[in-house]
Amino acid sequence: MIAPLVSVIIPNYNHQLYLKKRIDSVLNQSFTNFELILLDDCSPDNSREILESYRDNPFVSHIVLNEQNSGSTFKQWRKGLQLSAGKYIWIAESDDFADVNFLLRTVSLLENRPNSVIAFTGSEMVDEDGCSIDLDWDKYSNNTPLFSTFASGDFLQKQMLWKNGIYNASMVVFKKECFFAASSKYVDFKYCGDWLFWVEIARQGDVIRINEKLNFFRQHSNKVSPAAEKEGLYFLEGYAVIDYVSSLLSLSSYQRSVVMGRVVKRLYKASKQNVKLPNRVYDLYPQLAIKRFRSLFIYSFDRVFNISKLH
Repeated sequence: MIAPLVSVIIPNYNHQLYLKKRIDSVLNQSFTNFELILLDDCSPDNSREILESYRDNPFVSHIVLNEQNSGSTFKQWRKGLQLSAGKYIWIAESDDFADVNFLLRTVSLLENRPNSVIAFTGSEMVDEDGCSIDLDWDKYSNNTPLFSTFASGDFLQKQMLWKNGIYNASMVVFKKECFFAASSKYVDFKYCGDWLFWVEIARQGDVIRINEKLNFFRQHSNKVSPAAEKEGLYFLEGYAVIDYVSSLLSLSSYQRSVVMGRVVKRLYKASKQNVKLPNRVYDLYPQLAIKRFRSLFIYSFDRVFNISKLH
């Protein structure tokens, strides 16, 4: 049997309201050389019944229903990847949905550019009902090309050092072979595991950014991210990712000071907004009490003069 070119993984937890639209948006793709792997992490809702209704669909190669919650969406990612047979992987989050040409655009560009390991698109932000909302994280202009290609180091510096430039897994297709060369530390993260995961993939080759909104990123009250950020996980896990990217880029001590200043600025902003952070955040950054103003000054100075060449 000929292996599919793409393995599409849908890791679900408690998203019965959005699951059918998610699955159907994959099955209706104009590009059809794919398998579909459906995973459920012991959802308490009726997700299992919805997944089982696709059991006989010819595109569905696996349906795996956990009897116990794994506690980590990233463990589900890994499970899906281990089951996959495709050359490329699309982790299609269970509450999002896609334009009919999402796979056609991403896969065709990857196939024509063998040095590239990731292709990702922009995202249309939608509400619980799937309607567009006034929120734009891509900010394309009239002069933005249809797609842009970055060398690995350039992408890590411009898109992954300060924050996670690949903000939604559903907008990404990547080469599966890169998964086997990536560190598995992302599985231990609760909030920033995707950031670390994309860094691990992007460090292995060129990255294609498709400047079209071919993914629909749903914003709803059942998301984990806002609560996780309030718990300080950005600072507990995010700085570990930033430090790792800094090492990959071999940043100088001055450049690292600039990066630290950016972290301090965000920490200071959180405290001013009365975001309650756990004490272990401050335990992790004992140097902040001493270097807070110095780091902030260096970062602010560098934002103007860009001596670090990081901005």
